[in-house]
Amino acid sequence: MVFEQSRDSIIVLHIKPAGSPVIMDANPAALAMHGYTRGQLVGKPVGTLGASLSRGRFQSGDVSVFEVTQRRRDGSPLVTEVTARNFRSGGRLYGVLIERDVTWRRAFEEEARALSARIMLAREEEKKRLAAGLHDAVGAMQVGLSAELLLLEDHVRRGAKAEALSSSARARALLKELSSGIKRSCVESWPPALPVSGLSGALDELLAAFSRRSGIGVRRTIRLSGAKRLSASPAAIIIYRLAQEALNNAEKHSGAGTLHFSLSGDGKWLTLEVRDDGRGFAQGSPRPGKV
Repeated sequence: MVFEQSRDSIIVLHIKPAGSPVIMDANPAALAMHGYTRGQLVGKPVGTLGASLSRGRFQSGDVSVFEVTQRRRDGSPLVTEVTARNFRSGGRLYGVLIERDVTWRRAFEEEARALSARIMLAREEEKKRLAAGLHDAVGAMQVGLSAELLLLEDHVRRGAKAEALSSSARARALLKELSSGIKRSCVESWPPALPVSGLSGALDELLAAFSRRSGIGVRRTIRLSGAKRLSASPAAIIIYRLAQEALNNAEKHSGAGTLHFSLSGDGKWLTLEVRDDGRGFAQGSPRPGKV
């Protein structure tokens, strides 16, 4: 019999002229889904299942599809997609509920919304980071450049050719430094080498720039399986950002002479290790006020 063998939950209701519909029968799939025996459900109002179904859900001749949030007998949440239809027999109105468990889908949708929110937050943080980088790059240089241009104007007005040429050279140097700072901020926001040279090439550029800037020597080891596929995946920018943050910390705080950088991957797991010979703290012994 289809009713007994169906994998979908099927519940038959008696729809009274007034009051809550009453459960007349439930197939094995329905009993398993809700955690009841047939004896515990038959003759009980449909509200026993934690659902609120009114007579209005069963308009004559209509099929309605809706989601219902319920609770199993053990108290665990249950979300079902319900297809409801009515029929008449012997002058009485009955309803048939066919349910499919979509609890997983609801959980997936909520997780997707949470992920979307995290992505938006990450984007905003990235914008803040870029804005701060540009502010730092432009702010100080703008003051210096403005001062040199004022001096240049004064030298030209006085006919002091040598001083004017000297101010012009300093202004060009500041402008070049300003351009480099803006470029560096843009590269830090999104490394252009990543889509061109892949993750390994982008990391090589990052390490070279770090060493030039900080004076810290770098020993690097990069061994990646499926490097091309990895470079095109979202994991690439995550690894790049982690490496970037580790290098920034080493530059600011370590006072190191040499930094060891290692990245390895076997196609399933990635291991990134960054260590240096500079200042640190004993593991398991955090400094006061620090985590």
